[in-house]
Amino acid sequence: MMNPTSPERIRQDGRLIGQALLKLALPRLIFRVVVVAIAAVIWLLVAAWLLAFGKSLSFEGMHALGQQTVDMLTRVNPYFWWGVVAIWSLIVFFSLRAWLGSSIAAGRAAVVPTDVLSDLAPRLSPEVLDVLRWVWGEREEPLTVGDLQRAHTELRHNRIGKIALVREQSGILDAPAHRPGPDERPGAARHAEPRITEPRAVEPRLAEPHIGPAR
Repeated sequence: MMNPTSPERIRQDGRLIGQALLKLALPRLIFRVVVVAIAAVIWLLVAAWLLAFGKSLSFEGMHALGQQTVDMLTRVNPYFWWGVVAIWSLIVFFSLRAWLGSSIAAGRAAVVPTDVLSDLAPRLSPEVLDVLRWVWGEREEPLTVGDLQRAHTELRHNRIGKIALVREQSGILDAPAHRPGPDERPGAARHAEPRITEPRAVEPRLAEPHIGPAR
């Protein structure tokens, strides 16, 4: 039986989280691959059509502009259409990149289904569950695929050890401070010493003279 805190157990839990992530992300991954493939085919067809269209152009009917102008247009024409293809390629590239970025963001914001979480949580060690709780934060929103991805990444960066260190340091700071008692305060011994006072001189009292037998 493996130790719950052993590196082998942590790696096993990381694989379990990775499998859950793959299960959740697989439909979106397939959809993205299909969209990228279709975009590549469209880009290739349009680029080939542009080059073929540019190659089919003829400037023979522009002799009114002069033979030198016609020759220059004939030489420049292929480069012009290659420039058009480059612009078309940039349009496709940036459009596809923006779509991929929004698709990835939407995938990260997707909520983890309850059945997936209920199947995953009992198979994880308490330390890995602590990492999931730490990633989830204040729990004001449902647990998302992005939270699960971050937990998977944090496991590889010793988040378990950092959480344990935070608890240890919090325990030190939250412990009640020791206050010295009256006998432990500086100068307490001096104040506790008995005070010796000198006896005051007693003045003799003079007896008043009286007449008669002494009593």
